[in-house]
Amino acid sequence: MPKQGKAKSAKGASRKGVAIEEAYQRIKEMLYLNQLAPGQKIHYDDMSRRLNISVTPVIQALNRLEASGLVEYVPNKGYFLGEINEQEAKDLYEAREALEIYLIPKVVEKITNKKLDEVRKTFARQRVGQSDQARRQFILVDAEFHLRIAKIAGNEVIYRLLKDVFEKIFLKYRPEYLHSDTFKGIYREHKELLDALRQRDVELAKETTRAHLASGAKRIIQSLRAQSDSESMLDVDL
Repeated sequence: MPKQGKAKSAKGASRKGVAIEEAYQRIKEMLYLNQLAPGQKIHYDDMSRRLNISVTPVIQALNRLEASGLVEYVPNKGYFLGEINEQEAKDLYEAREALEIYLIPKVVEKITNKKLDEVRKTFARQRVGQSDQARRQFILVDAEFHLRIAKIAGNEVIYRLLKDVFEKIFLKYRPEYLHSDTFKGIYREHKELLDALRQRDVELAKETTRAHLASGAKRIIQSLRAQSDSESMLDVDL
């Protein structure tokens, strides 16, 4: 192939890659903003119009989201946003416990008053609200709170693993399943963890984190079961 032809081919591939990355990030952003809901079917031609991007990059982005576990492709039916189930919730919370507990000694060793203040500011942004958008915002700040703590340890590999775990939990879970009292409990538990970090107490921070994660797993699993029971009753009524 002539050099000019190779250059054009490289530019075309580069533009396609940019379009795929843009589609991937914008679809994830729609999930974060609650513009797409777990379990919802994604019509890629409609998504193409919404994003003003051609269909091919959108399909490639959906394939990438499928590989990361956020989207599911059902043969002869199409793409659906992933929705967390009970077993996956258990597995993800076990992963969180293993990673977050492991990091605590390093976090306590490296935390400074400035870094602690940054964590405290994130904690202060958690506000309990009744709307689905407010609930989504609360759990996203919840993820940011924990990731900001994890970041202090300085282990980028574990940090990225945790970030992936949080995405799978919070982008595949419907915040409307949780009762407002649940958010008050999360807020209280975050305050306890913040106090343990302020005291630079490794064992207390471990104990508080472990209890918080156990409560979190229990809350999500119970809400998934309650929703499943509710849907089963609805099917019987129909």
